[in-house]
Amino acid sequence: MEFLFFFSLTGVVIVTLILKFDKKQTVKVNTVLKETRNVPPLFMLKSTEQKIGVLKTALRFDDVPQNMADAASMSNIYNTQSENSRLSKVQELKLLSSKYNNGQISIEAYNQKLDELLEQVQSQGGSFELAC
Repeated sequence: MEFLFFFSLTGVVIVTLILKFDKKQTVKVNTVLKETRNVPPLFMLKSTEQKIGVLKTALRFDDVPQNMADAASMSNIYNTQSENSRLSKVQELKLLSSKYNNGQISIEAYNQKLDELLEQVQSQGGSFELAC
């Protein structure tokens, strides 16, 4: 009979400790979830960065003239249809980036628009090569 009482008491103590530990872990998890609610998903950010890199490379993002005088002096290069298409895609990428940076669109919408833009650029193939 003494063993039954001893094991019952030990069981109650163990169950109490487990319940306290569970409550403590639940509070910690809820705290972490509250803190990370407004943090964008890490893998989506990484994916977005990669898409921007691919788009900048495909569109030769750094070759865009900074002002109209430069564009006019390079009219033989920037006068083709593919070059006009490339410049419009670059402008679209800049617009998307500025909207995201200003908080006008969410990371999910930004990522989706980048997917669409990337698909459009890839469908045109190598037509964005420099015609010199």
